[in-house]
Amino acid sequence: MSTHLYALLALVLLLLSRPAMPSPDDNKVSCSTIVSKLTPCIDYISDKSNEPSKTCCAGVKEISDSIISRSDKKDACECLKNTLSKIKYDPARMPSLPKKCGVSLNLPPITNSTDCSKCESFYLLN
Repeated sequence: MSTHLYALLALVLLLLSRPAMPSPDDNKVSCSTIVSKLTPCIDYISDKSNEPSKTCCAGVKEISDSIISRSDKKDACECLKNTLSKIKYDPARMPSLPKKCGVSLNLPPITNSTDCSKCESFYLLN
């Protein structure tokens, strides 16, 4: 019977230690998620394919649904900027990626000199 009491106490402590409301950061998309979702787009942005793959477009759609706030836009831009700096790609293909995938998102041609604090250029089109 004391084992059940300890289990109940542990459950109560666990529930009390969790915030009642999720923090705003709980909904943020991580850089690793952005990278994993957009990795299938490498052939397109590297000019090895004329069209993005269906998997690429699914990732673009999922990421665009997660980019909501100005902070999200800046973080996504910084993530892409840092990740893309490690590979050879055509920055001019970045802006066409969402359009080719039928996603209402405007991406700048992200390069090492892109100023992600000016993320107005990284927005959802309506």
